[in-house]
Amino acid sequence: MSEWIKYSERKPEVRGVYLWRMASRAVKGINVISRSEFRLRGAGHEDVLSPSFDYWNGYSVTVPGELQWREDDGLLPDISFEFLPKIHQCPFCKTTPSIKAFEWNNGCRLNPEPYILNQFQLKCCKWIAKVTFDSPVKAIEEWNAIVSK
Repeated sequence: MSEWIKYSERKPEVRGVYLWRMASRAVKGINVISRSEFRLRGAGHEDVLSPSFDYWNGYSVTVPGELQWREDDGLLPDISFEFLPKIHQCPFCKTTPSIKAFEWNNGCRLNPEPYILNQFQLKCCKWIAKVTFDSPVKAIEEWNAIVSK
């Protein structure tokens, strides 16, 4: 596994898919890791290479200040999180639930910036109810409490 590189110190040299790590703006204390494209995009009168979740404010392309990247080793899902509690195995299907995250703000957005994901669900077999939480930590703690009984 390659080391994380600060985007402010060095950017990827070629287009492609990379892993990107940034702090969550919705849930303090966790990092979001996103598999996203580093692509050529229009930025005013020039084209620049930048992550697919960047923001063009009309003058410049912006990304989170703490953004880090590394080569994609294919081991992580498209969206994952760091600094979460361990998730207990499902008593029905014997697998570990995964976290589904999306952004909800008066409607659900397709392909939102990874750092603004603010709604979370645990997914595994059909026995898990589709309950939505505003923190993956809360979702995991509630799940663990239920299956530990």
